[in-house]
Amino acid sequence: MDPWDDETVQDAVAVLQHLVMWTHGPQRWEEVDLAMVELRAAFEAGDADAVRAAIAELDRLGPDRILRIGSRTATGIPTPVLDRRNTLVHWLTRHREEDDRGRRQPR
Repeated sequence: MDPWDDETVQDAVAVLQHLVMWTHGPQRWEEVDLAMVELRAAFEAGDADAVRAAIAELDRLGPDRILRIGSRTATGIPTPVLDRRNTLVHWLTRHREEDDRGRRQPR
């Protein structure tokens, strides 16, 4: 399966769009950041299984409904994580648009 199919890209962008509303502690935000690095690497490698796994990992890292005892107060998305998220969304949508334009050009 092509990791660049519309559904896969839409799933990735949807999770990334929700991410800005999440609140986490610093350690969890580090995990989210790492998952975004893995997502981009998987797309760049064309590895469909790794793409789906990275999307699932990001989804799993969504906010917990209950803070654990002794956990720090959750905060909104840190600026470096937001910057990576914005770059990734832009990269995914731009790359997809370029791919779509290439398919529409007559040969």
